[in-house]
Amino acid sequence: MASRTPKKVKARYVLVIEDNIHHAELLTEVLDRHFAPVIIHTVDTIEDGIEFAAQSDYDIIISAGVIRETPVTDFIARISKAGRGTPIVVISGRSDEKLAAELIKRGASEYLAKTRETLENLPSFLEKHFAAGRAVKRKKPGAGKAQASGAPSPAAIIREVDRLTQQALAIAGPRRRKRRGAPLDVEQLDRLLGQIQRLRELAGKLTPKE
Repeated sequence: MASRTPKKVKARYVLVIEDNIHHAELLTEVLDRHFAPVIIHTVDTIEDGIEFAAQSDYDIIISAGVIRETPVTDFIARISKAGRGTPIVVISGRSDEKLAAELIKRGASEYLAKTRETLENLPSFLEKHFAAGRAVKRKKPGAGKAQASGAPSPAAIIREVDRLTQQALAIAGPRRRKRRGAPLDVEQLDRLLGQIQRLRELAGKLTPKE
């Protein structure tokens, strides 16, 4: 009896807007563990978040409540418009019902406070929004086409690669290794190098072939 070829699972695309590297790593770890295969683009400014959202077809966008001391509340409508209906989950350090209502009114799909309970239940919170995001992508004009498959602009990718490279160098650099009590964080370095590799592969797809 001929064996069946395993069905290829389509990767999910996630945009994370977060300027706290530790929180970004935590989200990346949760996404990799529960939703693989997953392609994660992490940016640390609202401006880059809007640019990435506008030029890519994401299944979900996850944002911190405050980015570089700027409340995301003032920009959530622009992020929502750029993402063309992509679900946006805001994870904030504050538990504020009025803020949650305001964010949802302006375009966010859900507001979560950063608590232990939220972290434990984060996969189930995200799963429902992944399903909604897939439905949105199917409705978008040209969905499924490789517009350099709705990818971010080369300039945005270069900025993100540079940022991640600087983080990797800070972890693996000679100063860090010489300091007592600061061992090389192999897992963190591997995650950063993985993100860099994914972005390089994406950039390669955008490069015009001769």
